[in-house]
Amino acid sequence: MDPRHRSPGGSPATPAGDGANKSAAGSAGGAAGASQSGAASPPVDKPTVLEGVLHNIFDGLTDKDEQVRGAMQQAIVKILETHPERATDILGEYRAEHLKMNEQTVSMLLDCVRRVVGADTPLPRAASQKLIALALQELTRSTEHVPLIQNPALRILVAIGRSGPEGCALVMEALQAQTGGPEGVPHFMLMQCLGQLATENPGGVVPHIKTILSRCLPHLGGIRQDHIKQAHAYAIGRFSEAVLEEEQQQGQGQDTDEQQDETAISCSTEISVAYDVLFNQWLHSREPKVCVEILQALSSMYPLLPRDRIQDQAARLVPQILALYRRSVDRNAVTQFLCSVLKTNLALHAQVLDGIIDALVSHLFDLVCVYPDYEKPQTVKGHYEVLRCFHLLAGHPAYSAKIMDTLIIHLRNNSERERIKSLLILTHFLNTCSGHIESRLPATIECLKQLILSERSVKMKLTLLKTIVALAQKSHIRDKEFVWFVVRHSCRYGKLNQEHGTAEEHANLALSCENTLFMLASTVGTLDELLKRELLNYLVLLDYTDICGNLAKCLASLFAKSPHIEYDIAGDEITAEAANTEAAPPPGASATATAVAATGHDDRSVVKRGKVMVPGAESIYARCLALLGNQHCIKRCSNILSFLRYYHPQLNPALDKLWEHRIPDLLLHINKESAYRQQLHDFILETNEFLTGLDEHFAQRLANKLADQMYLYPMTLPHSEWQLPDVSAERGMLLQAVALTLLQVTDVACIHTKIDLIVTTARQERLDKHVKHAEFERKIEPCARALGYISRQHLGHLIKKLSELAQVGGRKHSTGFFSNLHFIKDTHKELENYKSNLLVIKAFGRIMDEADPLQSLQHLDDDTMLSFLMQQLAGHKDQTIMSAILQTLLSICNQLIVTKEQLPAPLKYRKQIMETVFSIPIEAPFHDLPLLPTILKLGTDFIRIGGPDSEECVDGGVIFEIACKNFFSCAQQLKMKFDSQEEDERNSFLAKHLNESLPQLNALVRAIVELDASPATLDLIIGILESWTRDRNSEVRICASHVFNNTLDVYIKSMRIGCEAPSKFNQTGQMLGKIVPRCIDSNGTVRQVSVEILQKTLEIACIYETLTIASIDSSADWLKEIESIKEHIITDEPKQIYDLAGDIAKVIAQRISSFQYLQFCKTLLLSLRDPEQSSTIGASVVLKFFIQQKGSELFHAIPDLVKDSLLALQLCEVPRAKSGVLKALVALTKHHPKLVCAEMLSQPLPYDAHMVEYWHLICSDADLTGLMLDNFLQLLSGACLHEASQESTLERQRLASVQPFAIFCALHEMLPCKDIQGQLEMRFADMFSMLLTSLSSYTNLAAPNMPANSSSPGQVQTSKSKFGFVPNKELIKLNPCQIALETFQAFLTNLEMEQIANVLTVTINLASSADWHSYIELLTPMAIGLGQQLQLGSPQMRQLVNSLSKYLASPHDGQRVAAVGLFSRLVPLKPVGELASCVMMHLGAALSDPNAVVRGLSIQGMGFVGQLGEHEAPRYAEAAIAALLKGVDDPVGDCLINIPLESMRGLSTILRALPSSRVESFHVSLAIRIRPFFGNYSLEMREAAIILFGDLCEGKHDDGSSSPSSSSMEALREQLIANLFPLLLHLSEGEAAIVSACRGTLQRVCRLLNAPRVMEMAHQQLGEENGHQLSYSTFVVDFVKLIALELTEHIQDFIDSCMPKLRSQWPEVRGSAAIVIGILHNFLSERNAQTEAVASKMSVLLKDEQAGVRIRAATALGYFFGDI
Repeated sequence: MDPRHRSPGGSPATPAGDGANKSAAGSAGGAAGASQSGAASPPVDKPTVLEGVLHNIFDGLTDKDEQVRGAMQQAIVKILETHPERATDILGEYRAEHLKMNEQTVSMLLDCVRRVVGADTPLPRAASQKLIALALQELTRSTEHVPLIQNPALRILVAIGRSGPEGCALVMEALQAQTGGPEGVPHFMLMQCLGQLATENPGGVVPHIKTILSRCLPHLGGIRQDHIKQAHAYAIGRFSEAVLEEEQQQGQGQDTDEQQDETAISCSTEISVAYDVLFNQWLHSREPKVCVEILQALSSMYPLLPRDRIQDQAARLVPQILALYRRSVDRNAVTQFLCSVLKTNLALHAQVLDGIIDALVSHLFDLVCVYPDYEKPQTVKGHYEVLRCFHLLAGHPAYSAKIMDTLIIHLRNNSERERIKSLLILTHFLNTCSGHIESRLPATIECLKQLILSERSVKMKLTLLKTIVALAQKSHIRDKEFVWFVVRHSCRYGKLNQEHGTAEEHANLALSCENTLFMLASTVGTLDELLKRELLNYLVLLDYTDICGNLAKCLASLFAKSPHIEYDIAGDEITAEAANTEAAPPPGASATATAVAATGHDDRSVVKRGKVMVPGAESIYARCLALLGNQHCIKRCSNILSFLRYYHPQLNPALDKLWEHRIPDLLLHINKESAYRQQLHDFILETNEFLTGLDEHFAQRLANKLADQMYLYPMTLPHSEWQLPDVSAERGMLLQAVALTLLQVTDVACIHTKIDLIVTTARQERLDKHVKHAEFERKIEPCARALGYISRQHLGHLIKKLSELAQVGGRKHSTGFFSNLHFIKDTHKELENYKSNLLVIKAFGRIMDEADPLQSLQHLDDDTMLSFLMQQLAGHKDQTIMSAILQTLLSICNQLIVTKEQLPAPLKYRKQIMETVFSIPIEAPFHDLPLLPTILKLGTDFIRIGGPDSEECVDGGVIFEIACKNFFSCAQQLKMKFDSQEEDERNSFLAKHLNESLPQLNALVRAIVELDASPATLDLIIGILESWTRDRNSEVRICASHVFNNTLDVYIKSMRIGCEAPSKFNQTGQMLGKIVPRCIDSNGTVRQVSVEILQKTLEIACIYETLTIASIDSSADWLKEIESIKEHIITDEPKQIYDLAGDIAKVIAQRISSFQYLQFCKTLLLSLRDPEQSSTIGASVVLKFFIQQKGSELFHAIPDLVKDSLLALQLCEVPRAKSGVLKALVALTKHHPKLVCAEMLSQPLPYDAHMVEYWHLICSDADLTGLMLDNFLQLLSGACLHEASQESTLERQRLASVQPFAIFCALHEMLPCKDIQGQLEMRFADMFSMLLTSLSSYTNLAAPNMPANSSSPGQVQTSKSKFGFVPNKELIKLNPCQIALETFQAFLTNLEMEQIANVLTVTINLASSADWHSYIELLTPMAIGLGQQLQLGSPQMRQLVNSLSKYLASPHDGQRVAAVGLFSRLVPLKPVGELASCVMMHLGAALSDPNAVVRGLSIQGMGFVGQLGEHEAPRYAEAAIAALLKGVDDPVGDCLINIPLESMRGLSTILRALPSSRVESFHVSLAIRIRPFFGNYSLEMREAAIILFGDLCEGKHDDGSSSPSSSSMEALREQLIANLFPLLLHLSEGEAAIVSACRGTLQRVCRLLNAPRVMEMAHQQLGEENGHQLSYSTFVVDFVKLIALELTEHIQDFIDSCMPKLRSQWPEVRGSAAIVIGILHNFLSERNAQTEAVASKMSVLLKDEQAGVRIRAATALGYFFGDI
């Protein structure tokens, strides 16, 4: 039933709905005539009830809680929707009584009304009228503007007016009634409302506009207040917009102008009158907001004025509007009005503006915004409104010419602002209406050309750029000045002038010009030829080097369109002049092509241009080659290559195929420096070779072109306004291109000239105190490369030049008197000599790399260059010079090695050179470390060169020792963590050069070993490396291991086998003992390399002993095992490394001889002091495995090994290594278990780590373990686990006995061992009982007092107690209960009783608890686990019960609690027969135990009797019920067990188990006795009572013998009705346990009610088995409605049962009670005297202290009076 489905007039849609107003029926007859079958008929409300409730709700709107206020509003909305007329009356009366109501409250009331009227369902006409009246009252109550009240009131009226024609008519009628009449000016909010309604519903308002205006017009002139003017202006403006909108909609279906004007004419007179008032009187207001509103209204009104008036007033109106700009009025609004006037007049008759056009243009020009801020919308809007006015005027030819003339005048103005405004307008015209201004463009362009040259401001340049773009897009650019402007300003300024613009503005200008240039080149086709010529000229100028990348990009785009350059044909008048110019070209014009520009189209007068100079193709090619040399400008290089790809026809069309292949290769390698350089050189060589084949003079011409362009790459950049980049890379590339081109040149003079150019360039590079030598070396590197390239073809000329430089640089000039005065230095001459020497050294090295070896080495015989190098190496400490010399010597050695067979003569002065080279110190701070790789390579090369002269031979051992010292000393400085950025950088420096040096060190070893592969050489190298392989620094160990491995690898390949070789390798044991720790190193790389070393060591021993090559026999098992070890040794898993260590020990045991055993073991024990922890552990592991396999052969060495092992245990600091040694000792002492165990048992508590490990190892012997367990059980059987209490210790914590606790400490270590599982299974019952009772007994016991451990052998006793007793501080920290708990858990885990073991881990605080609470909690899961793991009928269970029964008579409470507690938990497991009898007998006896905990446990056991089997339960039920009934009324004091609670829980269990007939006699009495517990403060008591009541109902339902109509059922039904809704209310509690109990009990109660639908819903919504997440707020509404429909006769009883809950202590219950009563009230068939009292009590909750209760009370009252 939905009362909203009513007729539009407000009458009921159906009789049952009683529609519009439930309370409107004033007599009881309305209720009597309602239907009795479906829903209850609508009630008859006394006016006082609804009025009182609504007054309370209205008062609740002042609540502090926002959610409460929201609920109040929601209740008001419901009541308004259901009782619209009556509730509206009450609301109006309440508002009339409370005239001084808070504004916030009034606003909320009006918001409620707005929500009702804004709904889809229309209200009755009467209600709408009342609400309109109410809204109008609030709208007009205050003469001031009160937005908090007036805005919602206005929205109410607009919502009703928007709802439909009827609503609009009602609102308009009410508003017109307020606006009309002789009383004066209508309220300003009325006009505001009319205006907004006109916007929302124009069709409904337009018919009334004429009437409204006719009523308002008489008063307009008398209005003086600004806000009233603003409201009227707003309304009239919206009226005009509505009229225009309606005209537009009507005009779409009409054809003639006359028909379109009918509507306008109908209102034009009134609008004209209003226009006069607004314009002539109100517009003079000083309030800005009022003026803005008036101007906006005038903009809308002006098109509606009569045509004749528009034409007559236009000439006078425009100056009046322009005058408004001089006032403080919003310019945007004025401009908008002006735009409306212009648009209207220009559409009717444009000539009316002729007389005022000059003033209009001038004013509009002043309004243009110079710098529009696009982040401020209002500014931009005004700017574009002004431009729109210009656009409208430009549509008239005469006006457009006048505007353009004005713009040209302003462009020549000195004011920058004027010029910018002109450019903005011009750009706007070009973009929008260029056709209207085309006649004035030539003059404008000439003016712009002058601006281009004179402007300095960045902002002006940016504006000018936009204009140029607009001109280009319209194809109006033919002059190169515009191109120059864009190109020039693409460059960055070298030094910014802040007066012209900020740095950001300059950067923005450059970026804009750059993008504009490419846009012009790629999209504007008319500029292509002009851009080609101009950009090619700019490409070869120094000033434009910085933007050559963008120039190339643009040229690539241009030449991709057309690869040719087109020149216009010259006119007749300049042909002769051009001919004369060609005959006598000016200086410097040889490299350019000349052309003459001609006129353009016939319809334009274009000034003829003169000569056009374009650089030649070879010049462009040379420039591009140099620019390609700077690889850091990747984007520029890519653009230049793309340009060359399309430009090649200018150089030679035949290059197509070659460049089509080479240029993509260059682009592919552009990110790889060395590969790109090589590709570029190949590109130059192939291009030069190809073109020289076509033209033999091309190479010489290109070389000259390249040389001529040296001025483009100066070493010192000239002073310039523009930013010039460093061109050193381009200069170097230019010189290299010259050198590569010379390879095709044969002219000797040209060759000498270019060599001198390169040398001179290198010597001109700057070198002073501000330039580092390494920087200078980098700068001359291209020169050295270039000289090297020249040596490929012209070696003789080059060597001659270098020899001259060497003689000059190496000559001593000090021959005069002042030469001995060292304080006088010619610094300039020294620097010049330094530069010459470095160039000679580097160039000679490059020559050795590039030239033919057979030719270059012949020049070493004259000793000039070699002596020069020796002299420089001995006399210089400069790293740059030394590095260059070493590199040059390397190049010489490489040539010697290559030509060793062709030129057998060795290098002179070898030994002297090597001594000098290796005397270079590589030490802290390691500045010379970069030289180390070269030094090592030189040593290797000199050893390989060899020679017959013994005096010149080099000692490899000495070299290697020096090399190792230098290398590894530096490697020791490497770190894994850094404290500062400097350390990080230093570490990176060291690592970089060490990585470069390591391969060279390996190569040096290879050369030494290959020279003499003997054991002596191997001993020498290993002796040098040994200390480095054990270094603490992992990087040192890695490098040393690699060198060690490489040494053995080379040795195996180079060793000699024969009669001269030894038959034994005596170093095997010692070498293996030293390398095994490295096989278990912490670094994976060291481990892997060390295993390879181990393999090679065994192979060497095998080769010497068997004279065979072991590596050839790859099928050998031990080699396969080592390969497997190598494969898996890199793992980081400790267990896997442990297993691999065993494999290593196995391989070693198989392969070494017996005489090496002792040496190997002792070396391993010494390795336990290795600085690496993992290596120490590995050594102990290998020792253990080795002794296990070879211990029988070490009998003569056992005393020494044991002694050394014990000493190693004391000295070793690695725990895992100690464990390995212990295991090795256990392997030797297994034959004496009793002696060793006795020694361990004599140790004091707590056990140290060695003893604990030993206990673990003991358990590996099963027989010994069994003897130990039996002994422990015997000692514990009669012992007291705590010391006897004395009077002095009664108040303190009791102490555990010493001997039993020591046994538990031993068991604590032994029981986790899996090896003793069989022994534990044989003694399960006794061990389990002992551990279970001991755990209870150890609760809240402290550790015993024992002396501390005596000092260990390595310690000195430093202190003594005053009485000779040292307190054992470690023992005091132990918790006996924790020890017992962990021991018990280990026992169960060992026997794989995981279910029981997990029980002990559930209670975390068991060991620290001071009572048995935690212990009792774990008994239930433990009993369940026992039942599942042992089976109740098994012999093991009987043994366990018998064993536990011995503790029932124990004098110790803890043991009795354990036994009775476990027995009570065995009852639910349904024991049978003798077991059940035994358990129940012990529980019955415990009911009289003096300890309350024991009695409580017995009560709990009795409660489980109902869970026994069918045959067992009746036997013990009577006694159990008697005990439990007695327990319900038996309050217990301080005890761990709540006996009444346990009694109720036990009764629930029995009710669920036994037939109803057995307990039917006390159903009703039990229900009455437990009902008070529903409201008990204790959560558990409430839960137990609710569940017990549900179990009682469940038993009644399941009893098939009793029908619902039986006497017993009738007796119970009263209790069901009384308890149904209290249970439903408690379902709303926040406690999950109560909610769950109520869900189950409610389902059972509903089954006993004669309500099938209620029962079905309860099953669906409350059934937890369905997994349904209950939403109580939704569920309670639906559920109560269903109960009211099916149990209508009990509704009043239900309300009565809920009434006490309105005062419940739980807020959720109070709120839910109100909700339920509110719902039930809807379904009462007739009202009685209690109705008013119920509503009053519910209203009290509106002031409840809890906000949630107040919210629910408001919602409930909405239900009470609303419609459900």
